[in-house]
Amino acid sequence: MFALVWLALLITWSSFINAPLEEAANPAHSPNPAKAAWYFMGFQELLLHFHPVFGAIIIPGLCLLAMILIPYLDQDMQTTGIWFRSIWGRILAGLSFLLGIVSTFGFVWLDEYYLDLPGWLPFLPSSISNGWVPLAAILLLLIGYYELLKAFGSKSCEARQAVFTLLFASFATFTFIGIFLRGEGMALIMPWG
Repeated sequence: MFALVWLALLITWSSFINAPLEEAANPAHSPNPAKAAWYFMGFQELLLHFHPVFGAIIIPGLCLLAMILIPYLDQDMQTTGIWFRSIWGRILAGLSFLLGIVSTFGFVWLDEYYLDLPGWLPFLPSSISNGWVPLAAILLLLIGYYELLKAFGSKSCEARQAVFTLLFASFATFTFIGIFLRGEGMALIMPWG
């Protein structure tokens, strides 16, 4: 019943939205910027900040591997299936969500205007200076965040959930930035300017 109601609402809404087709594709004049479909914009945004092998294969592969392994890390079988095991777990998830959004915007802004690891480390191949170095820094920050949460009394399951929430918010923010804040030449723009 719920699905039928949502389907009816979607069909009703779509009948009032004007969605005209654009002109036929011209291979001689590609659009600027050439953006992927919205569901791939998070990955395209990763490609702007990392070496292509890392942005397209290693980082998504590590995330997929983590999602496969996370269910096997929980040893407490009495609370299986319970997402937030305490009020503190709910608060941590909310704070991690906000931290993921803010830190992703901050890192994108820093990378766009200040960070130039391949320029600062010209003696290293770009796969190291723009791949391994930033990936190691991010992994160290995530491990440090996890350990900090545990040091403040969080259970390991709540700390894992907080890290997962932070990563989810970060990827959603990458998608938002790719859709709404990338202009000509994939330069970072403000939507009001």
